Amino acid sequence: MHLRYINKLGIPKDIKLTGEPLSIGRSREADIPLLDDKVSRVHCGIRLSDGDFYLKDLKSRNGTFVNGERVEDTVKLKPGDRIQVGSTTFVLDPVSSEEGDLKAFQAVGDKMEDGKGYSTILREIVEDIAPQIGVPKPSEAEAAQSEADAPAEKPKGRPSIKITIPSKTAPPSDGDEPPASGGRKKIIIKR
Repeated sequence: MHLRYINKLGIPKDIKLTGEPLSIGRSREADIPLLDDKVSRVHCGIRLSDGDFYLKDLKSRNGTFVNGERVEDTVKLKPGDRIQVGSTTFVLDPVSSEEGDLKAFQAVGDKMEDGKGYSTILREIVEDIAPQIGVPKPSEAEAAQSEADAPAEKPKGRPSIKITIPSKTAPPSDGDEPPASGGRKKIIIKR
């Protein structure tokens, strides 16, 4: 199991949980020291017992929370649990971030060996994740958007940009000031 969090400096940390007890607190002697006034000197601890990890609140002043519920004494931890200690949130994950990244890169490499490109792979990832978070698949969203916003005529190709600069020798017209260095520039975008 791994305990992940982001420290006060914004640096992600990934700590492998072993059979050794682990303490979290404001004290420098804590295994995970947190610079936070809401954290007690020795706030809580995590230990392994009979193959499972347990979190014990060590009579902290502001409490320890697991998945939003205050821990009164000891609670059994499971993968995905969110542990709140002061303003720091820890996430319990069975896989380290490096292992997860390695598996993801390997999966992309395998798909590329099968002849898929990055854009195809990314489209598949988005199409897989979109329904899980309540967003329509890109193909459905694009179809709905194009039907709603379909213009009478769709421009073809890229727009052209034309820049005209009046010559420096051209005399100023009635009452106009002479152009500043380089003159006035006129930009026209045509579709």
